[in-house]
Amino acid sequence: GGFMSTSAQPEPTSTNSTSTHAANCLCCIGGPDLSFERAIVAILALEHLHFDYSSAAKFVRLCRAAPLMVLSKGKAKLAAKVRGKSLDALTEEQVQLVQNVVLEVYVDTLALERQQREAFKR
Repeated sequence: GGFMSTSAQPEPTSTNSTSTHAANCLCCIGGPDLSFERAIVAILALEHLHFDYSSAAKFVRLCRAAPLMVLSKGKAKLAAKVRGKSLDALTEEQVQLVQNVVLEVYVDTLALERQQREAFKR
């Protein structure tokens, strides 16, 4: 069996999936939080809204920056335009829909963060 000798060991191409982000990027601070990736996947699943990875990531970051992740009127206007110039801005209903999807993913994270804040106050 000559085909066996070609590679004795598979090379470790992907040891961990977290290495895609810079060490100090916002979504990684405070331990690995998979909610960020999950929220992006959830937004991309709303295919009729035509998000791509980077516009979905921008939307999640806008939500994360908002108190309790609920977008203000001004931030909602920004969020409506995250998909870029080539697509019409999202309607208020669509922004709300996407925000709800993000919040659903983050519900456990937010609860955890609230607990941590409470613990921190003591």
